Amino acid sequence: MTDQKPRRTWNDLKSKLSSHSQEEKDAIAQMAQLVNEIVRRRKSLGLTQTDVANRAGITQAQVARLENSYTVPSMETVIKVANALGLKLGFEEAVSTSLMPAVV
Repeated sequence: MTDQKPRRTWNDLKSKLSSHSQEEKDAIAQMAQLVNEIVRRRKSLGLTQTDVANRAGITQAQVARLENSYTVPSMETVIKVANALGLKLGFEEAVSTSLMPAVV
């Protein structure tokens, strides 16, 4: 029997962020979406973390940390992994009125 830590998810992390601002929570939620898509894509392609690391020019440990959410990955790492998986990052306009000019 191996002594493994229980897998922590982004939702677990997010639920413990009551002291963070809404902007920080939103940023974490967006990063979680990126990471979830990366993991989904890697698995759908049948690639190991080592395969992805080799393609991205990073270590397997970096891929594991990105996927396991023990640290917040740098955007550079996310982009390298996304590129290695044939994914393109982009922006989508959020449904929000907070950026709209005030009507006087």
